[in-house]
Amino acid sequence: IIPARIPQKLELNEEQQAAFEGLRQQLELDAPGVALLYGVTGSGKTSVYIQLIRHCLSLGKTAMLMVPEIALTPQLLGLLVAYFGQQVAVLHSSLSPAERYDQWKRVRSGAAKLVVGTRSAVFAPMVDPGLIILDEEQEHSYKSENSPRYAAKEIAIWRGYKENALVLLGSATPSVESMYRAKQG
Repeated sequence: IIPARIPQKLELNEEQQAAFEGLRQQLELDAPGVALLYGVTGSGKTSVYIQLIRHCLSLGKTAMLMVPEIALTPQLLGLLVAYFGQQVAVLHSSLSPAERYDQWKRVRSGAAKLVVGTRSAVFAPMVDPGLIILDEEQEHSYKSENSPRYAAKEIAIWRGYKENALVLLGSATPSVESMYRAKQG
């Protein structure tokens, strides 16, 4: 993995900073629940994710960032490795069984503090999770069509509830149910 080139300091604009502050406060609650980060494409949701992951790691917790497609993983992974280095583990079905097992062991031991992956990453054995992010949460690829069938978004929400982690659903076009739930509080 080749780290992306990044600026020395990640600067958030006013809207991004406001979103980060609200999510940071929610992350620090005893039962942080679920939040929706709704922003148009190019609005900087990834920058908010990075700042939130930084904060989560500074609290001594671990984080996960899920993406709907394996094809989205390399570019994002390069960026995250640039910011978080060897703390990043990657989990997706294109890895060989040996590679997947090595990554899984790093997550389970706590050596990897940030998991990046597709829907199956939701089962990663994270140590003290504080944040689970589903980018492009509306994508159908978060639902497994093979047996056992599961919806990674629903598992992430359940896991966040059970482990007192903030579940952040991010999207430029949220699903109807996520938008409804957000409007209901």
